[in-house]
Amino acid sequence: MLKKRMNLLANIFFIPLLLISLLGAAAMLLNDVAEASKSGILMMDILIVMLILLFLVRHKKPLFSINGKFSRYLRYFMLGAILFWQFYLLLNMSGFCGWDPGIIMLKAIGKASWVDKDYFSYNPNTFFLLLIEHSIWKGLGQPSLRILTVTLGLINYGLLDSSLLTLYWLGKKYLTQRVGKTAFVLGVVLLGIMPWAVIPYSDIPAFALTVFSLAALISFFSSQSISTKYAYAALSGFLLGLDYLIKPSLVITYIAFVIVALVSVSWHNLDKQLLGTVVVIVIIPLIMLLVFSAYQQHNSYVRIDQRKALPMMHFAAMGATGNGGYALADVERDEAIKDPGKRSAVATKVWEQRVIRMGWVGYQKFLIKKQVVNTADGTFAWGGEGGFLKPFKNYPKSLGQRLFFASGSPVVNNAVKILIQLVWLGTLLAMLLTVNDVHFIALLAKYAVVGFSLFLLLFEGGRSRYVIQFLPFILLLAGIGIQKIILMIRALGRFKHRNI
Repeated sequence: MLKKRMNLLANIFFIPLLLISLLGAAAMLLNDVAEASKSGILMMDILIVMLILLFLVRHKKPLFSINGKFSRYLRYFMLGAILFWQFYLLLNMSGFCGWDPGIIMLKAIGKASWVDKDYFSYNPNTFFLLLIEHSIWKGLGQPSLRILTVTLGLINYGLLDSSLLTLYWLGKKYLTQRVGKTAFVLGVVLLGIMPWAVIPYSDIPAFALTVFSLAALISFFSSQSISTKYAYAALSGFLLGLDYLIKPSLVITYIAFVIVALVSVSWHNLDKQLLGTVVVIVIIPLIMLLVFSAYQQHNSYVRIDQRKALPMMHFAAMGATGNGGYALADVERDEAIKDPGKRSAVATKVWEQRVIRMGWVGYQKFLIKKQVVNTADGTFAWGGEGGFLKPFKNYPKSLGQRLFFASGSPVVNNAVKILIQLVWLGTLLAMLLTVNDVHFIALLAKYAVVGFSLFLLLFEGGRSRYVIQFLPFILLLAGIGIQKIILMIRALGRFKHRNI
């Protein structure tokens, strides 16, 4: 009963947010189709014909059967093809980014960038990523910017692929094999074959950390052995620390887990050993953050002035203007204020003025538009940042740059964009079928999706790129929804067969 009430509470937010995303994704697809080239329309025709043929023959005996050995070889071939494509994209698309990744990369190799020297004081959350890149650069013998970029891309693809396999394992072990397979395939289509991993930034590590954190937390919750519980508690705590250092918003995964676990645990079975595991999850990240904070303030590499850090209300104020994304005027205003207390007060006042100016109805309208911008694009706004990517080598006739760097700019080929958007729309539609699901993982995923969505609505958003950090939850929910669709189709088929 309590789970049903918690599900009802989640759905109060989950359903409206999902419907807005669906409408936005459908509108974007229609716009893409209206602007499609002949090749784009042709690819759509081929896809529709394939779907019709699949529907017509689904109950028919296949023309030939695939034995288990051949099926296994076919899977290996497909995985090999995906890895080859990723390596090709890495060599073909790697380049310099004229936004945050480029700033961090230049500092990592000891070169000056175009921004203020106090960039890491204003944005201290980027310091950990800088340390990682600088350490890798040092470990490799201080190579060129291009070699470091390719190396970081290789690490990104390693994180992405291992996290997708972990997501498959998670779905298979704790739900069903079909859910795991569906989540894996959708992840490959939406992220694995896209060139996002060539961008040396926090998006792909955030995706991977969300998967690893979820797997560790579910394993901790499900384990019966106290020693195993302690092991997964230690791993969960370590990953929580990493989550916060890479992208602070990732702690939403843990908040969602706590909410759902509190209504799922048997309170009368709690003992001191179980409470001890919870203490481990809390203590480890606290120690990590204290040690890191001390090093951050006393390191000799980058001087960090805590008084210059931009406050949370700065990001809330940016999230309440324009499309809710990055606002240069806000950054320049707040960076010019030297007193941290006054900076926070000014940002708070600006936020209040913007919300009051819009009014209650106007602010709701703004949030609806922002939710569309945040979630509607299945390519996750590839090329959406200024100075997004300039490949080190220009290969205008190569397949990779023709698909993802059309006409000399980071734009997804229209035909590819239509196919990706169709998959994204189908993913969102499948999520609708999970509204009544109260399984632990489904409930956790819904609370996480709601939590991340509300965070992006209230603070800086304005980019579908930010969806990548909580995409694993979307993929699992879509897998659950697609399984329900298949079961309904089979049940309908059996019903028709009985009535013939």
